[in-house]
Amino acid sequence: MLLSFLLALHVQTPQMPTIPASPVVRISVTPAARSVAMGDSVKLTVQALDAGGQRVPNVKLLYNAVGSAGTVDTSGMVVGGSMGKMSVTITAIVPGYKPKIERFPMSVVPGPAARVVVSPRPTKLVAGQRLHVEASAFAKSNDERSDPIAWSSSAPAVVSVDRDGLLLAVAPGKATITANAGAARAAMPIEVIANTIATVEITPDHPRARTGDVVRFKAIAKDRAGRAVDGLIPSWTFAPGKGVIEADGAFVAYDPGEYFVTASFGPASNAAVFKVEPRDVRRQVTIVARVARTAFLTSEVWIHPNGNVAYLGTHGGGDRVYAIDISNPAAPVIVDSIQANTRL
Repeated sequence: MLLSFLLALHVQTPQMPTIPASPVVRISVTPAARSVAMGDSVKLTVQALDAGGQRVPNVKLLYNAVGSAGTVDTSGMVVGGSMGKMSVTITAIVPGYKPKIERFPMSVVPGPAARVVVSPRPTKLVAGQRLHVEASAFAKSNDERSDPIAWSSSAPAVVSVDRDGLLLAVAPGKATITANAGAARAAMPIEVIANTIATVEITPDHPRARTGDVVRFKAIAKDRAGRAVDGLIPSWTFAPGKGVIEADGAFVAYDPGEYFVTASFGPASNAAVFKVEPRDVRRQVTIVARVARTAFLTSEVWIHPNGNVAYLGTHGGGDRVYAIDISNPAAPVIVDSIQANTRL
């Protein structure tokens, strides 16, 4: 009896209708360069095409933004919010057919260059001195751009500059060095004086440090009478080994060993011997608790000096900063979060 009932039920149950595949084979989107500046907008022109590349009639298009870097409205207008990655999901619907869905990645980039920052900014050089300066372009939102920098000198016979920002003080006089990035520019007046430098003094003279320590070197140029020649910036170099030295003389060694840090004012230079020892700091990491947070990828974590608050940054289009109460390490709690441009 039960078997007969089940067989009868099976026969009487209607079959689900099969929905045919969409006649839309490909979704064409222009512009091809899929990026939008922060605070700006771009209109997507979308065509639903069949296998022969012809437009499919009676198609309804739906738009959805994935990621918080920007938004898209019902007409396909994309508005850039914060710098990062996003994607626009486009669904083409033809009545009676399965929907055709495609996702198009987009980038939200900084706006045009609004200012140029040059570092270091020398005001005085001695004849024969070379000094490398760097320039970066920033949008109005303070996001750094990758624009190429065009360098020029108002008086190359006084100070010349190459395409990489390397200055050469040729002869006494005055010149203005300009760094251009599109419509943004930075001007740097420089005076070249005669080279009266007899000695260069470096402090500290024989420092000792561990890998990762910051040692701040200073260089003083002196004339034959022992008087300091003020207003000059030296060129810093080091050898051998791996590390980094900034324009202000701040040096960090990555590997242990002996380094020679050199300060140069044109032909006048001096070097300090620098002994670097291994840091050799090792301790076991213990996980005492976890805090639930699933949105976006973690970029960096900072601990407030008070030891009670941790700040967690995100990337991948998130641009969200979380404030976490860690006063009780065994039970951390997310107490707040803000959405902002974390690169400011």
